[in-house]
Amino acid sequence: MGQTRSGMQGTRRLLKHQLMLAYEVPTAEPEEWDYATANTKTHTHGYHTYPAMMIPQVARRLIRLYGEPGQTLLDPFCGSGTSLVEARLAGLHAYGVDINPFAIFLARTKTTLYNPERIRLCMRQLEAGLNSTLVAKQSEGAQPHQKTNLEVPQFFNIDYWFLPQVQIQLAVLRKAIHTTVPPELRDFFWVAFAHTVRECSNVRKGEYKLFRMLQESLESYQPDVVGTFWTKVVSNLQGLVEFYEQADPTTRVEVLHADMRQRLPLEDACIDLVVTSPPYGDSQTTVAYGQFSRLALQWMGFSDDDAKRIDREALGGRPRPSHTSYRSATLSATLKMIAEHDVRRARQVQQFYDDFTDCFGEIARVCRPGAYGCFVVGNRTVKQVRIPTDQILREIAECFGWHHQVTYHRRIPNKRMPLRNSPSNIPGVVGDTMTEEHIVVLRKSGGRSRSFRSASNGDSRLRHIFCEELP
Repeated sequence: MGQTRSGMQGTRRLLKHQLMLAYEVPTAEPEEWDYATANTKTHTHGYHTYPAMMIPQVARRLIRLYGEPGQTLLDPFCGSGTSLVEARLAGLHAYGVDINPFAIFLARTKTTLYNPERIRLCMRQLEAGLNSTLVAKQSEGAQPHQKTNLEVPQFFNIDYWFLPQVQIQLAVLRKAIHTTVPPELRDFFWVAFAHTVRECSNVRKGEYKLFRMLQESLESYQPDVVGTFWTKVVSNLQGLVEFYEQADPTTRVEVLHADMRQRLPLEDACIDLVVTSPPYGDSQTTVAYGQFSRLALQWMGFSDDDAKRIDREALGGRPRPSHTSYRSATLSATLKMIAEHDVRRARQVQQFYDDFTDCFGEIARVCRPGAYGCFVVGNRTVKQVRIPTDQILREIAECFGWHHQVTYHRRIPNKRMPLRNSPSNIPGVVGDTMTEEHIVVLRKSGGRSRSFRSASNGDSRLRHIFCEELP
């Protein structure tokens, strides 16, 4: 009996994605995960930089190895959405979760199939509207004191981070986008605007945290706001065309602004595959996601408080009660070594893993039996003690009925990471960051997982069960 038309279309889509994946993923040996010379800015991956981004080649290969078209992927720490983009390219549905509103904005925009022709039309309309506004402002002899008329956001220290003329040009650009571009297409242009905000600010280039340029550099600093914006729009359009042509239009992606430590609006056992790169540690002493996002969020209308609280609300950002009990002999031994140098720092590290374990409990709930979990982690150093997160993750996962399958190792030749950071958060005191990542692949057992979720009323002994000797 012949196939129906819909059945034939489904078969063609499956073959298309199998051929695409076979073509795009090199047949390297399992240990060859570096992709040192690979282009990491294909499709929509180049829309906007983001700290510690998972490179698309790693996500693509993991999806090829452990997923199938038609399945549903979860990235519980989705960042700017690398794995979500790759899911649509591979024919998988996807959910992404993040606590950072800027990451949510980027991930949603990068996974949206905007019609390129409509974007081109908006570009022409926006250019005309922007040019007329700039000409009008020039004829008025616009000065910094005119910021109120231009609706420049009045967030704290704006004059410290942006030159007066840059504020005016950004305000003109923001108004033109809002008044010219239809709401359903606006986010495509807001991404380029966010890029322009950062590139034309007074922040030192190549930094994640907010450090201002030296005064002697600012004296000759004249950023081209409008030119920077249009260069980014054109570049992003090229990526959009590639994504629009190759992504499966039948797939769906939902990006949730949520905290993985809380219950997600997802049913039990609805996820087939997890592909994610969790934070390496608390944002204040590793990668400052919140600081990186702050200026763009403030220009996009978020309040100072909302923009500044991201790092505090992230994993390990502040003391909070944990609802999950777990055991990790490796973490226990590591915390004791850190405590020999600094008890406070040991408790901060413990808080991060307490928070992460709460997240893992929710990951376990939404994953079906037999689901694969692929976690790209780095082993950071605190107080000269290397923390083996890859092994700690395995031990935490075992508490929820997950089993280790394999761990791949890769050098980090092109992941956007600083070579030096301040793990002590003391000015001038720096240390090396990770130069290697570990891709830990787990599988959820077919039977009922062993839940260590606590039903107690805040008994702190449960969360310190592995570290009772710490004062």
